[in-house]
Amino acid sequence: MKNLPIRQKIILILNFVGAILLLASFINVYLPPTWGSFLSLLSLVFPFVVLINLLFLIYWLIHLKKYFLISGLFLLLNYNNLQALFQWSGKHPVDPDGFTIMSYNIRLFNTYKWIQKKGIDVDISNYLKDAFPDILLLQEFKSDRRTDFMQYKYKHIVLKGRKHKAGLTIFSRYKIINKGDLKFAKTSNNAIWADIKIGKDTLRIYNIHFQSFKIVNPENLVGQNKLKVGHKFLNVFEKQYEQALILNKHISTSPYPVVVAGDFNNTAFSALYHLLKANKDDAFIEAGQGFGFTWEYKWLPLRIDFILSDTQNFEILKFETLRHIRFSDHFPIEAIIQFKAS
Repeated sequence: MKNLPIRQKIILILNFVGAILLLASFINVYLPPTWGSFLSLLSLVFPFVVLINLLFLIYWLIHLKKYFLISGLFLLLNYNNLQALFQWSGKHPVDPDGFTIMSYNIRLFNTYKWIQKKGIDVDISNYLKDAFPDILLLQEFKSDRRTDFMQYKYKHIVLKGRKHKAGLTIFSRYKIINKGDLKFAKTSNNAIWADIKIGKDTLRIYNIHFQSFKIVNPENLVGQNKLKVGHKFLNVFEKQYEQALILNKHISTSPYPVVVAGDFNNTAFSALYHLLKANKDDAFIEAGQGFGFTWEYKWLPLRIDFILSDTQNFEILKFETLRHIRFSDHFPIEAIIQFKAS
């Protein structure tokens, strides 16, 4: 380092900072928000931390300096996190033989006109009629006289709230033999479940909508007090983790293999995701392709919607993020899954 020009010494110092953030990202997934404090915020900016370190790596390789190892080693340490960020090949079965699950946060059918277009509720309804997945999970669902889900014989709908009731649904082509919800306290967010019989097999599926940040325009955060914003985010992370613990406890009592899906309001680089993914496959990692982001707001694309299935009992045949469907701030995600042979 002594023989480096001043400019490269500054770059090297910045590189160390970026590498430390990568190390913190690796540690963060193992620490509950109450332990990890501000480390939890890294779950939202991990892609940017990776990009910065890639730029440092390329810079030192171009200049033929051994310092490329700094970012290189920490990127290798985060290999599992990188898998959750990007997939190269995906799976492309010609005629997959399984059942289809779709999860979609429909943002209250555009009730508050976030999208400046009339008839979004009808557009969503018509799209879902045409798509007709075997099992359809919706978040931020509300009763709407212009929508129709009569194509599904079986359903489980749980709505919360006083003035505007909204919540979660499980629509199914297959028979629902039992159902319920977890009733998260002091929040409009929730988790619901249903036991669904498919042929000789039965699965339990959970539709999740973890604690929301309630931020309509992320750019409005720029001018706010950073400490207050940070504490607000940490409070949400803590609430989400508490809800995930409740969910995990309920999952442990399931008599059937489990699929967990929905809007986690957090990323695959969080303690919440790490907790729920134990003994489960992430459909995007198993069968997805490219960047997996499911929520996009200008400069902030994030993957916060997931389909996780019991590793021992299910095989994921196909996964797709349907980014051509732009009726919400989320994109629908869809997986084809089959029971493994006994």
